[in-house]
Amino acid sequence: MATKPQGNLGKPRFGPSDSLIAVFKQCSRDPTEAIKTRLSRMLHTFLQHHRSDAGHEKTKELAAKCCCEAGIWYYRILEILVNQERKRPGVRDISGNLENDLIQCCLVVCCLEITKTSTPLPCDFPLVLHIFKLAPYHFWKVIELVLRAELDLPHNGVRHLREVEEKILESLAWTRDSPLWQEIRANGGVLPTCQQVMSPEQLEDPKKTDLHPPTVDLTDQQRSPSDVNRPQRSSSLHLFVRKVYSLMAKRLRELCTTLVISEALRLKIWTCFEYSLVHCTDLMMERHLDQLLMCPIYIMAKITMAEIPFKHIMKCYKSQPHASKSTFCPQVCKNVRLSGGETENSPTGNNSDGGHRDSIPTPNTPSSHYPGACQEERGNLIYFYNQVYTTKMQQFAQQFALNSGGDTPPLSPYPRQWNSSPRRRRLSSSYPIFISPLNPVTPPSRTTGLSYIFNSSPSERLHEINSMIKTGRSPTRCREISLDEEEEEEEGEDGPSAKRLCLDGQSFFQRRLRNVVDDRTHRRNQHSPVTKSNLH
Repeated sequence: MATKPQGNLGKPRFGPSDSLIAVFKQCSRDPTEAIKTRLSRMLHTFLQHHRSDAGHEKTKELAAKCCCEAGIWYYRILEILVNQERKRPGVRDISGNLENDLIQCCLVVCCLEITKTSTPLPCDFPLVLHIFKLAPYHFWKVIELVLRAELDLPHNGVRHLREVEEKILESLAWTRDSPLWQEIRANGGVLPTCQQVMSPEQLEDPKKTDLHPPTVDLTDQQRSPSDVNRPQRSSSLHLFVRKVYSLMAKRLRELCTTLVISEALRLKIWTCFEYSLVHCTDLMMERHLDQLLMCPIYIMAKITMAEIPFKHIMKCYKSQPHASKSTFCPQVCKNVRLSGGETENSPTGNNSDGGHRDSIPTPNTPSSHYPGACQEERGNLIYFYNQVYTTKMQQFAQQFALNSGGDTPPLSPYPRQWNSSPRRRRLSSSYPIFISPLNPVTPPSRTTGLSYIFNSSPSERLHEINSMIKTGRSPTRCREISLDEEEEEEEGEDGPSAKRLCLDGQSFFQRRLRNVVDDRTHRRNQHSPVTKSNLH
């Protein structure tokens, strides 16, 4: 089965490996039984949910299969995460993470989501979160851990987790009952700015943007979201907001290309969008980020005399790749929460009109994603723009008008577009083989292992890698290092094997010369005539 993790021992096992059991025993409190009990309870709950459908035997079989594979993945992923945590400096005991019920429950659900991709089980996201009453924002934190770990997850599983992550970023994390609001309140009631969560290298052409405006006395409506230029300490909120900015910058860039919007106008739209998130964060409650992206397109185009009909903006939005595949796309434009404006309680305690409210969402507050008895007025996106959005954003956006007569707010920095992910990916859990995109600007770093660059490295290098996989031994060949890298080579990834080479009494130059001779001998033998008796 494609979703079953394959280890060095061949057939996967349901339960912790011997090495993971040893780690459990080293903890101050052995979590083995607690982890086993929690996993069994959650898988049983998931199974019972699908068994309640009478007459659907096929669904029950798929659910049972999904539970079995999820249990295998759970212990496999947990072991990798535990080993990574133990390697962190200053970490002595990981009992706290293993005993954290919220983290472990989210990890089990993550494994269920991975295994669902290989079965036609009728269980769309976020149904599993609803079954276990888990907040999407908490679940996103575990998704991030799993995606960052070097796991040989199935391609469909990785793609599904990416799609789930986008759903959480764009809407599910902004529900009334989301723990995200608690973290925003702890951050002073505002979201961090783009510049506070991204390094200069992650921003688009920073020299073209006024990142350090002169110090002037600005009101809250005049102050740019980028006035605070110091990067802040990374936290789950900062990482979440960084993901939000990256996602929405990508979508805005694609929309502007479709709408034939200039770069100058795009930067003004982005500045307006960021301002709404930072200073009018309550606009996001029970709404979709794409709604808050289309509104500034219309208002900034109108103010700068480059008018674009709102219906045309929505039509182009529906043609975007992420929107055309989403079943929720029609709801983005037609089913928008309208209750707001002067009568809306701010979940952050921060209102653009200067008021401070005491209301804050609680886990018991109904939301549109977890239905309750809450009755709200809803309507289309244009009505939301006229009745709610303009009351909060008109004053700020008006400063970009050609005849405003005042100082124009500085433009917010725009996240840089990355053509591919810089992370490397492990191809197999059985062999230390990794693949990563080649950066044409930065030369590849030297490594003590074998490497092959497509359309660049000689074919012999690929043969050496294949030979290593077949034999399990690294071939002897001349390493591409300079003489001044001797110390780095001795303390490289080879570890003990490099130390053994130091014990033979040979200098580094002698060892390198010997490798050259061995390599030439190896190549000569490869190209020598083959006798007929060797042919089979």
